[in-house]
Amino acid sequence: MHKFLLPILALTLATTTPLPASETAERAREMTSNLEKIESLIDKTIKELREALDQLNRIAAESDKPRDAFEDYTDQLKDYKDVQETLSDRINRFRTVADARFKDWEGDLSKMEGDLKNISQERMNKAKQEYENVDKKVRTIGAKLTKAVDKLQEVQTYFTTELNSASIQAASKVTDAAKKSADEVIQALEEMKADYKQLKADTSESKPKE
Repeated sequence: MHKFLLPILALTLATTTPLPASETAERAREMTSNLEKIESLIDKTIKELREALDQLNRIAAESDKPRDAFEDYTDQLKDYKDVQETLSDRINRFRTVADARFKDWEGDLSKMEGDLKNISQERMNKAKQEYENVDKKVRTIGAKLTKAVDKLQEVQTYFTTELNSASIQAASKVTDAAKKSADEVIQALEEMKADYKQLKADTSESKPKE
């Protein structure tokens, strides 16, 4: 190669080389890791919510001596609220990670051309649209979560003020409404998990074999 071409070639490589593959892969794996943590937290949230409902049902079933069931319900409701908050924090973290991932993807696209660029562009558009759709649904579910917690907390406060067979019977319609709201949240969480699982399948980067 003629010696005067070497500086030109070096300049060309410097301006067209994308992010190191290891960095790009690491960002993709970070997105996958966050999705896996979200799936796990959704499972835990569902578990804690179901257990809170079990304890709420015990209050009515043991209305002659409901104190133990009420105290268990109070403890379980706190556990549910704690894990729900952790899930919310993780989802917020994932939004930051996903935004960075798509930004990197767009940067890589600017350094490609031809069929591979078209393929990658199509896959990115699909994944990004899927992510935006999931996130929109998640925000709606978040409103349901808040509503369910408020109703369950209201029941807890009511029984703190008065806990006996008569008060339990008088509040039956309200407690039934709280249970229904919680059941709707459980269904929404299960659907949300399925959405995140599909998003992970479409965007994940497996760890390299050691």
